[in-house]
Amino acid sequence: MKIAWQSVRSHRTSFVSAFLAVLGGVVLITACGVLLQSGLFAGIAPQRYAGAPVVVGASQSVTVPVKEDIDPVEWLPERAVVPENIVTAVATAPGVREVVGDVSFSARVVTQDNQVIGMSAHGWGSTKITPVTLSAGTAPATGEVVLGADFAKVGDRVRIATDGAPVDYRVSGLVPGGGLFFSDVQARALSRGITAVAAFPQPGVKDSALVANIEKNLAEKGFADRALVKSGVGRGEIEFLSAAQSRFVLMMVSGSFSGFVLMIVIFVVASTLSLMVHQRRREIALLRAIAATPRQIHRMLAAEVLVVTGAAIAIGLLPGYFLAYALRDGLAGIGVIAEGFVLSIGPVPALASAVACLAAARIAVWSAARRGVRVSPVEALRESTVERPEIGRTRTIIGCVLVGMALAAVVATGFVPAKLTVVPAGVSSLLAVIGIGLLGPKVMAILTRVAGARVLNGRRVSSYLAAANSTAGSRRLAAAVTPLVLTIGFATSQFYTQSTLIDATQVQARAATVADFVVTGQAGGVSASLAAAARDIPGVAASTPLVGTEVVAIDRDAVQEPLSRSTAYGVDSSASSALNLPVSSGAFADLRGDTVALSETEASWLGKRLGGRVELVLGDGTTINPRVAAVFEGNLGFGDVLLPADVVLPHTTDRLADAVLVSVAPNADHASVAAALRGLASQHPGSIVGDREALSVAQDNQLEANAWLNRLLLGLVLAYVALASATTLVTVTTGRAREFALLRLVGGTRRQIARMLRTETVIIVSIAVVLGTVVAAIPVTVLAMRLTAVPLPSGTPWVFAGIVAATVLTGVLSIRLPGRRVTRAHPLHSLRSGAS
Repeated sequence: MKIAWQSVRSHRTSFVSAFLAVLGGVVLITACGVLLQSGLFAGIAPQRYAGAPVVVGASQSVTVPVKEDIDPVEWLPERAVVPENIVTAVATAPGVREVVGDVSFSARVVTQDNQVIGMSAHGWGSTKITPVTLSAGTAPATGEVVLGADFAKVGDRVRIATDGAPVDYRVSGLVPGGGLFFSDVQARALSRGITAVAAFPQPGVKDSALVANIEKNLAEKGFADRALVKSGVGRGEIEFLSAAQSRFVLMMVSGSFSGFVLMIVIFVVASTLSLMVHQRRREIALLRAIAATPRQIHRMLAAEVLVVTGAAIAIGLLPGYFLAYALRDGLAGIGVIAEGFVLSIGPVPALASAVACLAAARIAVWSAARRGVRVSPVEALRESTVERPEIGRTRTIIGCVLVGMALAAVVATGFVPAKLTVVPAGVSSLLAVIGIGLLGPKVMAILTRVAGARVLNGRRVSSYLAAANSTAGSRRLAAAVTPLVLTIGFATSQFYTQSTLIDATQVQARAATVADFVVTGQAGGVSASLAAAARDIPGVAASTPLVGTEVVAIDRDAVQEPLSRSTAYGVDSSASSALNLPVSSGAFADLRGDTVALSETEASWLGKRLGGRVELVLGDGTTINPRVAAVFEGNLGFGDVLLPADVVLPHTTDRLADAVLVSVAPNADHASVAAALRGLASQHPGSIVGDREALSVAQDNQLEANAWLNRLLLGLVLAYVALASATTLVTVTTGRAREFALLRLVGGTRRQIARMLRTETVIIVSIAVVLGTVVAAIPVTVLAMRLTAVPLPSGTPWVFAGIVAATVLTGVLSIRLPGRRVTRAHPLHSLRSGAS
């Protein structure tokens, strides 16, 4: 440890670079770990259910047991309701004093100026859960409502719409703040059923005991898989559907993103520490020459790693938790998770990040020093004076395997389903960069010989020295180039894969929409009944609602992936007049009742043909077994599953259509049809009549949120990689102080060395730009050809220009600034410092 402390003090620049690499890695991994843990265990604190010790809701997931004792789970996107028999089972559980069934549903209040305000409506009986005090008036009867005091006065008439046209109600009472309450009878008639059951314990019964009693009673009656029993913060998961969805999204996003982060952090930490050991090979060889054993060398390096990484871990853990909160706020701001989502804070993410970074650092140092301590001291001294361009067989094999996997991922981009193409395209660039990093000395030796052959022809001494140094120092060059390649390749591929997918979705949605008019809703939805009313307008050839949801297909014969989640839309049999989705078999005219239309990809995945039956779980957990009535060509804009609208609509949370598509007859007057449609829409306040472009924009909201999510997370990774790139280049440059001093002593001038360094900088950034561009261009081009049949990715070219400019600027400043400081020192002083 004494020698380790002395080494840290005498090699401050190298150890600062390693410290920053580990510090950034700890912060990133800790933040990702907190988000992943929160996706598993956190939620939103209850509000209306805060007064109930225990709340029982319907299960929001579907699970299918398979042969290998793995139960795949998919989350349900729509609100599931509680069956009446579960209410009875809860009420009869030991220790239950009283149960209150809560009825919650979406409603839209129409103001006097025809503005629409979306609200969550409830039955008045649910006020027993968390008491609500009337500030004026009385409880509602049939045809009456209780509203917030800011919206109306007692005796006023208000118009409220649920899943149809607005209906007049009398305001019977007011409550402080906000709220919308119907009578219990009317709430049950307007809703899909009971949302949750609040259970109150008998005196002396603890909440934990009540939960256990209810769960046992539900299990005995066969409801264990259909109900959730929650207390504490878990009640918010039942109260807010967005809480459960946020947990699911956060778990999936942080889980997949954590894999990327872990790979990048391990790669950066390993590269930085390997460079640090490589620059000290002369010191290690001298220690061997004065009788230091290999075990002592490894113990010294292990102690140094413990000092540096221990300090970085200790300092980086707390900022990691703060970053998790910042990411939570950012994800809520772009609509990926719900506002008010509470993070789960615990020691596990900190321990995981500490173990991962410490293990990566220790393995990297051991691997980098392995040859220096394995060969004889004399050979180690000889090799310390001249770099060996050769790399180990194991490293070569791993690098070739990773490059091969990257190429395989590129090939897979052309064959996987269109909605999954961004996965192999994005992974390909990361695998290629890591593979190139492992093969770096060999790759750099080839590239520098090509670049140097041209530079060597120059008449300047500095050009000759730059080419000779670059060719001889292939390991040093690889350490400088790899982080820059990672920055350009990873950032470019991740951005343009997402922008290309969004553009392809827009293009395919617009191409498939042949409706003349699209009716959308101001408050997020439109009444599906408007489609039937539009058919009565003279000149309308067809009108269909478009009800968006997600379904889960079950393949019980599959062992690995029995559940397949797909975007689905509810339409009617006239959809072929509004949507141009080429049918390969069957007909959309048969899409009614107990039928379904599948995309070719989905049908192939499930092994279904025309006339076959497929087991589907609708958005609220209802299982159906429709017959395949049509198989159509896949379309990113309209998903893989089409069902009759009257089948899908009752199983959605708000029972509203995303849009209504209207097609005009060939000889009809478009202007008169448009005027009639606007008149019809006026009867449904909040409805907007537009052209087909309105639909494609509405379809892309979720994709835009996902794109901003990727950009947010990508920005963090790129900031870390840029920091690692800068510190690596500074370490490489300052580590050449002895080399610069020797050049000065044999007659080289400071100006010649500065020009040499400038030429080397051009070589480094040029190779980095070329390699990074190639690494990103290959998968992105294949993706663009797969989705848009055009070999150019979608998105502004200024993003690529900005990435390249930032990378080049990082490279230039990180080499030139420390290089200028090093060359200003007296040569003898630099030699004496290097020798010490």
